[in-house]
Amino acid sequence: MKVMSLNGRSKLHLKKTCVAIGIFDGVHGGHQYLIKQMLATARRLKLKPIVITFFPHPAHVLVPNVKLGYLCSLRDRLALLDDLGVAVCFVVRFNLEFAHIEPREFIKNILVKKLGVKAVFVGDDFRFGKDRCGGIALFQELGPQYGYEMHAVHQFKQGRAVISSTRILKRVSEGKLNEAARLLGRAVSISGIVVKGSKRGKNLGYPTANIAYEADILPPQGVYVVRALLGKKSYLGLANIGTRPSFEKQNSKLHLEVYIFDFSRNIYGQYLQVEFLKKIRNEKKFPSPQALVRQIQKDESFARKYFALNR
Repeated sequence: MKVMSLNGRSKLHLKKTCVAIGIFDGVHGGHQYLIKQMLATARRLKLKPIVITFFPHPAHVLVPNVKLGYLCSLRDRLALLDDLGVAVCFVVRFNLEFAHIEPREFIKNILVKKLGVKAVFVGDDFRFGKDRCGGIALFQELGPQYGYEMHAVHQFKQGRAVISSTRILKRVSEGKLNEAARLLGRAVSISGIVVKGSKRGKNLGYPTANIAYEADILPPQGVYVVRALLGKKSYLGLANIGTRPSFEKQNSKLHLEVYIFDFSRNIYGQYLQVEFLKKIRNEKKFPSPQALVRQIQKDESFARKYFALNR
């Protein structure tokens, strides 16, 4: 997938495109439903499939004090879109200048003139442009004039409830990993760069990869069965989310560290994705390093049995 930036000054002259527009944070089940419809239409009409996404979240710019977490990093969002088969993704670096573009100008000068749009896909609650005054009605009004199809996709439901990023974030923060995974269409994951730590794990015989994670919302503190994804390869392991109470003062920042089974490579500086599969226990303070090692041995035994039963 080709990734490009997009703003009002971008010099583009594409032709015959099919465009899906949205934040698509997490590329969850509802987003996948919309994008797959766009891809099917692109194939039917022989158009180039394109996604327009926004970063940071418009709410962070328009309401600076808002506390709104991301389901995944921008890097992971782009990887997920690539996996779906999107040919090109335009990332709008959302700022106040972009927010003040008039809705008609966005359609005429960006979608039509720059991207050569022939079909547009958005969620049925999509709002855009200055004061968020653009919406489905405007897309439909201008469609015949500019020669594009308008597709307003109803919010996708699981059961009676709409799949939404807010709903999934709540499930993650509550530790309801299976529910969150069903809504996402994949396992809950956290990603980041592997950084150097205190090497306490290595000294105990359990070297861990310390992750400088990019997520705002983490599963609850504790020890988890995980799958670690490094490039195209996956590995089995354990992860701990917590404050390391056996070694550090309470109320320190939350750390994410991963013990990868049967693995000895140096991966400092590499990007690691951690999929959370099952919680084993809460984090707790141990009276001695030996007691901690005995517990890790039990955790590893549990995790290996879990993988043996869930291949």
